[in-house]
Amino acid sequence: MNAKQPLSQQGREAYSGRIKNFSKERYISGDWYEREWRAMWSKSWIAAVHVSDVTDPGDYVVFDLGRESILLTCNGDGAVQAFYNVCQHRGVRLVDDHSGHTENFRCPYHSWRYGTDGDLIYAPHQEGFQEGLPAERICLPKVRCEAALGFYWINLDPDAEPLDTFLKDMLPIMAHYEFENLTLVQDQTVSINCNWKAVLDNFSELYHVHYLHPQHRRFVDCTESLSECYEGGHTRVWVPGAKTDSLFSTPDKPTDLLTMQLQSLGLDPAQYEGKVDEIQAAIRVAKRALEDQEPYYGNFSDEELTDVIQTNVFPNAILTYQPEMLWLLRLRPHATDPNQCYLDKLSFERFPNSDEQRFLEGTDNLKEKRSESTSQSGRPEWESFDYSDVIAGNATMTDTIDQDLSLLAHAQRGMHSEGFEGCHLNEIECRVSHFHEQLEMLVTHND
Repeated sequence: MNAKQPLSQQGREAYSGRIKNFSKERYISGDWYEREWRAMWSKSWIAAVHVSDVTDPGDYVVFDLGRESILLTCNGDGAVQAFYNVCQHRGVRLVDDHSGHTENFRCPYHSWRYGTDGDLIYAPHQEGFQEGLPAERICLPKVRCEAALGFYWINLDPDAEPLDTFLKDMLPIMAHYEFENLTLVQDQTVSINCNWKAVLDNFSELYHVHYLHPQHRRFVDCTESLSECYEGGHTRVWVPGAKTDSLFSTPDKPTDLLTMQLQSLGLDPAQYEGKVDEIQAAIRVAKRALEDQEPYYGNFSDEELTDVIQTNVFPNAILTYQPEMLWLLRLRPHATDPNQCYLDKLSFERFPNSDEQRFLEGTDNLKEKRSESTSQSGRPEWESFDYSDVIAGNATMTDTIDQDLSLLAHAQRGMHSEGFEGCHLNEIECRVSHFHEQLEMLVTHND
């Protein structure tokens, strides 16, 4: 598929689109929260689970989204479906586990049981239901569920457009990364005392990077990044990788992170002393040479072999990727409070079991960030914690994300101040503006 040109771009040239400021109400207002739920969350395609999580009959995953809980299952025929996770007897949450494997789902309250296809298969004392118990009608209500880009996506709107239509501009720019063939190595969720959009905004601009994340200058060139805005609120940013930031002087020797990238490909860092600006080309050549044993590398342009790319799929999915890795950062709203949210970080690798073929991810961490414990199925255990655990040093989501988390709660508190009326955006924050313009259009048209 051929990629469609973005609506607008921002890089070395001035932003070709329009920047629009907005008030703070969308971050703090309970009324806006409800309008947003009706207009967007209940009608949008949301990336729920990786395809590897539901491959065998009986596999299931629970995905919570605001006030709703969705149960994704693989039925006896191997088909993946999604249902509202609620018993049809008295409204009790049917499954509390994050994921697992089962023959059927038993309600813990009165032992009603449902098959993995959502059908009611048993209810005690059926003769006592005076109005009858028609099993063909009393089943788990279905939720739209379709697959793309290595994930199953759900939509609470039964009349929503097909997923492929929603992703029409995103599929051509990401499908060749074959996310479906990646292996999950870490699954984390952090609860944060701020609105979900404040977190999304943070991951939609590089304006803050030089000031909050100085380590980035050691392995990517944020100064030369290119931002793109697409129809439907989607955005993308290209960050040149395997080089230092061009805003700063080039070091005489490869930085620690560039050294690791060179060594992972069998290149001698000492050969690049005084030639750090040649590292990017060398890494591209080394990866291209792997095509004979890994034809997968033939999928990519030279830039894609080294650059770190982040694509934001409206409304809440942030995919950061290189040929060897993927992070899915996913924002979810709190069930009732606009001042709280959840950030999921699912980390994937293409070569998880091969030291020779494992390349440095587009991250600032020198040590691997993997889950230490796994379930019986081999899937990493789900880690859930509060942002205060990160601040205290008891949990981490990488140095960069930890730095972001240290400020986001302060931003939410500041938004409640009488001294702050709304956001004033720079062209570098064009992706923030583009997202909010799409959000405002949906909310306004739905009112």
